[in-house]
Amino acid sequence: MNCLLNIKLVVAGILLLGVNFWGYGQLKGKVFIDHNDNGKKEASEKGVQNAVVSDGYHVVRTDKNGNYQLPGWEKQRFITIYPSGDFKSEKRFIPITGKSKSYDFPVEPKIKKEEVKFVQISDTETYEYGDWVDNLKKYVKVHKPDFVVHTGDICYRAGMEWHADNLTEKDMGIPVYYCLGNHDLVKGDYGEQFFEEKFGPAWYAFEEGNTLFVITPMMGGDFPPGFNHEDIGGWLQNLLKAYDKNQPKMFFNHDLLTNGDSFVFKKNKNESIVLEDYNLKAWLYGHWHINMVKTHGNSGVVSYSTATLAKGGIDHSPSSFRVIDVDKNGNHKSELIWSHLEREIEIVSPQKNQLRLNDSGNIEISVNVYDSGSAIDSVRYSVWGKDEFNWDNLLYKSKWKLMTKTSDWNWRATYFPNDRRDFELVVDAYLKSGEVLHRKQNFRIDDKSFNETSNGIWSNMAGNKEHHPVVDIKQQAPYTMEWTANVGSNIYMSSPVIMDNYVLTAGFDDSNAENCFIVCWNTTSGEELWRYKTKNGVKNQMVIAQEKVIATDMIGHTYAIDIASGELAWENDLKYNRAPGFITGLVTDGKIVYTGFSESLSALDVNTGKVLWRNTAWSGGEGTTPTMTIADDVIIASRHWGAIYAHNRFTGELLWSRSDEGLRFRDGVLSYKDKSLWVAEQDKFHQLDLKTGKTVHSFITGMQHTGTSAPIVLQDKAILSGSHPGIASFDLKTGNKNWEFQVDPALFYTPSYFSDQQQSVETTPILVGENLIFGAMDGKIYVLRADTGQLVWKTSLGAPVITSAAIIKKGFFICDFAGNIYFFKSDQK
Repeated sequence: MNCLLNIKLVVAGILLLGVNFWGYGQLKGKVFIDHNDNGKKEASEKGVQNAVVSDGYHVVRTDKNGNYQLPGWEKQRFITIYPSGDFKSEKRFIPITGKSKSYDFPVEPKIKKEEVKFVQISDTETYEYGDWVDNLKKYVKVHKPDFVVHTGDICYRAGMEWHADNLTEKDMGIPVYYCLGNHDLVKGDYGEQFFEEKFGPAWYAFEEGNTLFVITPMMGGDFPPGFNHEDIGGWLQNLLKAYDKNQPKMFFNHDLLTNGDSFVFKKNKNESIVLEDYNLKAWLYGHWHINMVKTHGNSGVVSYSTATLAKGGIDHSPSSFRVIDVDKNGNHKSELIWSHLEREIEIVSPQKNQLRLNDSGNIEISVNVYDSGSAIDSVRYSVWGKDEFNWDNLLYKSKWKLMTKTSDWNWRATYFPNDRRDFELVVDAYLKSGEVLHRKQNFRIDDKSFNETSNGIWSNMAGNKEHHPVVDIKQQAPYTMEWTANVGSNIYMSSPVIMDNYVLTAGFDDSNAENCFIVCWNTTSGEELWRYKTKNGVKNQMVIAQEKVIATDMIGHTYAIDIASGELAWENDLKYNRAPGFITGLVTDGKIVYTGFSESLSALDVNTGKVLWRNTAWSGGEGTTPTMTIADDVIIASRHWGAIYAHNRFTGELLWSRSDEGLRFRDGVLSYKDKSLWVAEQDKFHQLDLKTGKTVHSFITGMQHTGTSAPIVLQDKAILSGSHPGIASFDLKTGNKNWEFQVDPALFYTPSYFSDQQQSVETTPILVGENLIFGAMDGKIYVLRADTGQLVWKTSLGAPVITSAAIIKKGFFICDFAGNIYFFKSDQK
């Protein structure tokens, strides 16, 4: 009697631990070709030899008759088949129950591919439908990838329920595989229980083409998982034994296994698995809500971090998903697809107003065009005299010419005009989906030449180290675009800097980290003078000091380049070595440049690159977009979800930090004026004492300030831009709103977690005389009256503007996300 009671108690305890007691023991089954598609093994249907089957720990291959046998283990819950490159199985897993005597898998042969295409999405963290779902469905329908992988943080029970109902193979038409994220470990008998109910096993593998793709779970999260390192390590050992050691392999997980060179999974203190020994090609992950690509030292393993296509990233990475192409040898290339963009097209050169010919007497034609669901196959153009584009002349097909793709968003051509001065440009963009986007633009050639050398200096964000964005220059609208050029990739927050007749910006490539350049142009003509390739993308503010441009890329390499020659003066590897890439803006006083983040925050000598001091006062944290600020003898740095930090800028001593009153969630740049620091965060504006960091004054703005902007502080008012709904002026003492100007909804999302038609400004408006000049996420440049908020002038670029303007006497330079830099000349009347 007592013995029977003890057995019952043991069984009950095992069941509470999530162990399938009744299935523990030998498990057997068959894999067979299901010719009649009825799911049952007929006598005439042959078994499949060498098919791979697992109980979540052991991994075996079937015999010549398609039979397999597994020893079972104490935590088994599923029998899973790992499809090969030459067969597919609609039934990928079978729950283990005491009733089943044989776990059989019907499969269907398919032609093995040499090249594979798949989509990675991550961290959607939602329970509701959004435009991004339609973007993804359209992309899958048009481009026909082989599968989709979601690398985790489906998010809580509601999120998993929604995804299981709306984002599966049934909805997409191709296999959809899910990884287990930290927010997918929820309350239950064990953390992954609800995930298993909706998606099946949390770790498994499959072949497509010649490559083995391995889905692995995050090892911890909101609730404890039912597995440990011993379990996953043992399964990995068995998995890797079952496949050719030299077969290319790609791993998926919610997080990055390592920042270092070697990908080592520790099973326990004594056993480790060195994954690159098994021809690991890439590691794909999410978790950090960032876009980044990195090659890990001599191992050659590439890690791809992908933000969320549903909303803005934590480091303001644009909403996006990733497409990866893999060849027969496992070599791979990726492409980030920016989400929420539908049939966007804009002729950005020539603009509707007058256009100046370039130095060669040509017209620069530039078109920004993008669609999240379909690639742009080609763009063609034709130029006509006034009223010539009509029924009769359309027969002249020779008038149509193809444009050249210069970035993922921009297409260009040059046209030599005749003696006419009035023209009509016609553009057709052909999408892979079969759609055609058609636009026309009338323009007039301006014979006036602009031969003025800049002779200016714009060395920091907003033109000065304090980031007080006020320029004592008078300019008149309207503005005429004098020239435009493209860096060959995207431009993020790298606002232009100017020295004499040189203007510079930098591009980034989060698809493959290949097209990453600092580029220099002649301010007058737009002629490209030189470009310097960086090891990874430069995403935020560069600075100018001692006739050098200084920038830091995503992996922490700092470059000082002689501006006149384009030659490298010095380079300093900050040993950044962190998963969230470096995305903070630099600042300089002309002798010292401040760069790095967290443990790598450093003061460097401008002339030599020598480290003068390195931060030891604080560490860790997410990447942060605010550009650092110099305030007298203080350098202001930031940590996202952390704090504001004030250091003695000559010694590195930490003077104070603030993480209360919402300041730890701040994304905005601090401005220094009148011995105070000024900053907006969430929905509040602060005046802080420089010496102590204490709040002197604050008020609620009624806006959202999740954008990376610095305030304009004047004698009696503050002008603040925000992540929603635009820009506004406030009485500095009372906080009463003087005026508000709303921009249009963002083309895509960058502020953290923004996803719902917000009207965002990520740039710092510059007060030039009586007018404010700024770009917005709606793809437009605005000029407003600073006293009334009245619109004076605007132009549309068709791509988000995430850089602030750089001002010279006769106009301003600005960049868009499509990789274009523009010079707009003010009206000279």
